[in-house]
Amino acid sequence: MMPVADVKRREALALLDAQAWEKARLALLDILESGEHNAPTDAELWFGLSRAWEGLGNTGECEKALRQAYELAPKDPAIAAASADRLIAYGVTDQAINVIKRALFAHPQHVDLLWRLADAYELDRQFGAALKICATLAKLAPGDALPRLKAGRLRTLGSDLAGAEREFRAAVAVEPGNPAAMDSLASILRAMGRVDEARQVLAKRADLGHDRTEAAVARFKAATTQPVVPRNQAEIDEARERLAAALATGPEAPIDDPFRAGLGPNFFLNYQALNDRPLQEAFAAYYLAATPSLNMTAPHVGRAARGRRLRVGILTAYFTDQTVGYLSYGLALKLDRDRFDVVLFRPSHTPQDAQTKYFRAAARVVDLPSDLAAARAAIAAEQLDILHFPEIGMDYFTYFIAFARLATVQTVAWGHPVTTGLPHIDLFLSVDDMEPRDGERHYSEALVRFKSLSFAAERPPKIAVNRAEAGLEPGPAYVCLQSLCKVHPRFDHVLARILAEDPQGHIYFISNGTYADGLLTERLSGPLGSNISRVKVLPRMLRPGFLNLAGAADVALDVPQWSGGKTSLETFAMGTPIVHMPGEFMRGRHTLAFYRRMGMTAPVVDSAEDYARTAVRLAHDDGFRTEVRGQIEEAQSKLFEDWASIREIEDVWTAAVYART
Repeated sequence: MMPVADVKRREALALLDAQAWEKARLALLDILESGEHNAPTDAELWFGLSRAWEGLGNTGECEKALRQAYELAPKDPAIAAASADRLIAYGVTDQAINVIKRALFAHPQHVDLLWRLADAYELDRQFGAALKICATLAKLAPGDALPRLKAGRLRTLGSDLAGAEREFRAAVAVEPGNPAAMDSLASILRAMGRVDEARQVLAKRADLGHDRTEAAVARFKAATTQPVVPRNQAEIDEARERLAAALATGPEAPIDDPFRAGLGPNFFLNYQALNDRPLQEAFAAYYLAATPSLNMTAPHVGRAARGRRLRVGILTAYFTDQTVGYLSYGLALKLDRDRFDVVLFRPSHTPQDAQTKYFRAAARVVDLPSDLAAARAAIAAEQLDILHFPEIGMDYFTYFIAFARLATVQTVAWGHPVTTGLPHIDLFLSVDDMEPRDGERHYSEALVRFKSLSFAAERPPKIAVNRAEAGLEPGPAYVCLQSLCKVHPRFDHVLARILAEDPQGHIYFISNGTYADGLLTERLSGPLGSNISRVKVLPRMLRPGFLNLAGAADVALDVPQWSGGKTSLETFAMGTPIVHMPGEFMRGRHTLAFYRRMGMTAPVVDSAEDYARTAVRLAHDDGFRTEVRGQIEEAQSKLFEDWASIREIEDVWTAAVYART
């Protein structure tokens, strides 16, 4: 007959498996408190108790029991994994990595631990270390595409697009019909600018679709794929016509979860320098027809708000040092806590970096599950008065969350400076000095024109400049610091004028990958002729190298169709003049607002002729260049730490909530 203690133990663990959390908790406590058969030193019992407390929603008691289990058995795979998950949830990824590595020392081929270590390294942005773990996983499971898919994602995050393509092709070779492998390969080909190849992969994916929805999704992706670096305006027009036709046709089949299907906003559409409002609204209508569940309303919306602090949520995938995080940190940090209760929402599948820790210190952070319905429920549970999106249009998950009505007032900032087209985004928070007179017609949202710059960002550090390290050759250096997808064909003739007027000058860009670089130089060779030899594409660089390049440039060239945001702020912080010609849309007028804020007009022009003439004058006229640089040095402080911006946002939010309740 089995001893009574063993019977109790078995029954308690069976209750855990049945998710009878309260009964399991009582049974486990009874065994642990009895002291029989060394029960208090039994790690499995403490781990079981932590699971029971977690099932009951008591995080504090769960963690106490888990700590006890880990102290008793730090190398137990299940206990180590659960402990690491807790540490990651609290943002201490480095400690989680150490916990997993300690357990792996005893179990070097434990697949679950290896996967967790790869995930933890990814969150800690140690992509090289994560890739080594993926290589180990691939050796352990040579017929599994997942390690190669993970490696491809890591290389994508590290901007190694060619390496990502190799990994995704390896995944397809291992599992030729794997939908995720084919989707990932198509996505990376699109990102590299190889849109024709991407469409071919998607067409094959549609033919191999396991069901009607998968095939329909693949065809929609193929039809809506846009050029990254367009060869000419005709390619843009053709791609937009194909996209518009697909949207007009409507969804071929219902889509349960468009995010998991790899769908989202059409990022590259917005770089084509046209009014995107009709197409953005058509995208929203398409997705609502395909997935009606996106259009949910939280039950608390519209509740009375006067006489209490307003509850504000800020949701973005970019609580990092990326542009959106850079422009949003001041808001998260300095919102008046006497007026607002603040919570930050971060999709849990998105990367973290050192800046994420500062956000976690600034306000409470809720890590959202990667399931749309569960994420909506988590946000709704906070009973927000205001839900603010620093950007909509870049991160796919954020885009689909924004379809729901989760707060009384929902606003978006210009982190991605294009209208969303979404019916439940009420206000677009913009800047009056950035907007054209008729800016309202470009937005599905009500346009708010702030007098301030609408952000309070820290001034970037000014570093010592080394021209040779920047890769610049002798002679005037005209540097375009924008991503190549922002260099519109209509800007080509301006570049041609600059080199025609300055036979000593060189124009520099930053690489977007071999294929995209080639598309740009091939396109420019037409208007530039033999002067194409004086166009140089520099390798991609980390932030210190970028700041060095911005400081080493004689002149920075702003693209009228997509002006610099953080790029221009960093360039001004280095004291370098930027030639700016305001574009038709707000996204081409950021630098205009910065110059107006500094009270400067000389580098702002209104024609291609003036653009080239001003750029060359800045490069060759020492007196003019010194004057402009001096004005920038004296006035650049007006661009940073503008806390009045936060007060202006607070007042707009408060008035909007009161008007709706």
